[in-house]
Amino acid sequence: MTTRVSRRRTVRPDPAKARPTCGSVQAIARVRLTPYLSRQVFERQLRAIPAVRSALIVIGDVDYELRLECRDLAHLEVVLTSLRAVRGAEVASTALIVGDVAGLGRRVLSVPDLGRAPRPRHTRSA
Repeated sequence: MTTRVSRRRTVRPDPAKARPTCGSVQAIARVRLTPYLSRQVFERQLRAIPAVRSALIVIGDVDYELRLECRDLAHLEVVLTSLRAVRGAEVASTALIVGDVAGLGRRVLSVPDLGRAPRPRHTRSA
């Protein structure tokens, strides 16, 4: 896939040269529900889509943030079409995942700050 630089200096993929089958694709889809669609019904429909790897319930401009894992871009389009077909659900935005940030999600061992800790008192017993 080639890219081009727009006037605002942002890099965007060139849709004319994008290949429809470029290997495994991961994406984030943000979904908004209408008031008449219950979360239980929507979540049941999500479980029927194997490409949905995880779903977060969020508060803000959308109701769900979905992590999708698809075979290729064509499969991603099929998955997004099936999400759009859910009555009462709107796919507000979709973003391709291009990588992970290394070192996050690990538990860091804390090093005690001995400069602030009180010194132990040595007492002698009689």
